[in-house]
Amino acid sequence: MKKIIGLVIIFTLLIPFPVQVFANDAGFEGGIANEQEYKEVVFITGQPIIFSGVLKVNQSVRGDTTTTTYRYDLASDSGDKLTRSLTFVTQETKKPEYNQVISQTTLKTYTENIKIGGNTYTLDRNNGYIYSGSEVKSINPGVTYYAGNYSGVKLYRINGNKGTVKVTIDDKTVGFTHKYGSADTHQIDYLIESTMGSNGEVKKWVGEAHANVSFTDKSSIEYVENDPQYISFRGGYLLRRNSGDMMNYTYNLPKLDDNGNEIGRNIGNGSLKLDGVSFEDRLVVPQVKDINGTWGKEDIKKLMSMEVFPNDSEYFGPKLPILRSDFTVAVAKAIGLKPYEPPKSTLYSARNKSAIEISPFIDISTTDPNYGYIKAASDAGLISGTAPNQFSPSRSLTRAQAAVIFIRALGLENLAPLGNFNIGFLDDYAIPLWAKRSVYVAREIGLLSGDEYGRFNPDDYVTREEAASMISRMINFMMNDLTFDYVMRILNYHN
Repeated sequence: MKKIIGLVIIFTLLIPFPVQVFANDAGFEGGIANEQEYKEVVFITGQPIIFSGVLKVNQSVRGDTTTTTYRYDLASDSGDKLTRSLTFVTQETKKPEYNQVISQTTLKTYTENIKIGGNTYTLDRNNGYIYSGSEVKSINPGVTYYAGNYSGVKLYRINGNKGTVKVTIDDKTVGFTHKYGSADTHQIDYLIESTMGSNGEVKKWVGEAHANVSFTDKSSIEYVENDPQYISFRGGYLLRRNSGDMMNYTYNLPKLDDNGNEIGRNIGNGSLKLDGVSFEDRLVVPQVKDINGTWGKEDIKKLMSMEVFPNDSEYFGPKLPILRSDFTVAVAKAIGLKPYEPPKSTLYSARNKSAIEISPFIDISTTDPNYGYIKAASDAGLISGTAPNQFSPSRSLTRAQAAVIFIRALGLENLAPLGNFNIGFLDDYAIPLWAKRSVYVAREIGLLSGDEYGRFNPDDYVTREEAASMISRMINFMMNDLTFDYVMRILNYHN
């Protein structure tokens, strides 16, 4: 299970807003975790047994290689014990031409010992745990998506050489991470094969189990009114951050008598849930005078509170066209893109002189206050110029350009059809080919819509008020729609 670390662990990450909130690394065993506790379900006896306890994680990174050790110390309510130590090595290979990263994970060392009732189940020392995993990440300016497949075979020895249990595991995972959180959903199939005894006394049984496991970190923003009458501001926005892990499992296992003979099937289901620690942050309260009575007032206030738009003036200018530079900076801040900083120690000659920073655009100076964000947006593929090496920062932004920037930020252009297609606007013919796929996706996910006559108006300028509304919808999409699609839709579909 792939998650960012934050439990009873060897190292701690202190990450302030707006970077992604804490998550918990439950390893690759199909369990769930929060900051204090770890839980998993074990099926090797022919009935589901819930174990809980402490998971400790130690991780080291050298270049593109990450080595992670998981140590489990668990117990069931009836006093059964489980101890386990696993070390995995993950090797990443960057594919910059595709904006992707391919990773391969292998198992380096393992030990596992489970005591249930009067029996002890121990992973065989020779090939007792064969594991392999691979994952592909798609790196986009605002969201990283990933999908992976993990498989393993465990061979337990029962009481030394009295029998074996073989567990075959197949795990399919999908997930995403962005500034406001993450989601990680696993669909895991287990095949359990038990053999007990020898010669003519051999008793065998086969069982199956399936688990849907999800890890989510989610942010939400709400406006909170102040109670006192005498206060300099009426209220402000509150950022809430919550994490939670869920597991739903089903099983079809044997029903055994006291002698270990199968007398029927044990079919059922269950669920586990662990909530993480919640975090709440009050955001700045903007002081702006010219937005009262405007339809986009709440979106403007929210984005100014989040400092997506600057609070350096008492006037926002909601009806003015937004400039390409201002829109680029706002979207970059909204998705958590860090401004570019020139290297501090780059040398270009034997005289030890620093290299001269060169702007990617002839009309953006390296001394421009917005240069860091525009350079970062260009490097990330969020924006492109209006002509070779030209950005036109002072031009007003068009609706077609806004659609392209939004969909590049989210990395969803491939959701559009290939070839010729009609988006459904009356002025579909007027939408430029370079923007058509982005406009299609932006409409499908609710970021952009047409006017009351059913026209998109691709060449119309976007006002600052409209830009605030669009960016607010993009943030809501990242916070809510992606999580629903990656967690609830998948879990409900398979339950």
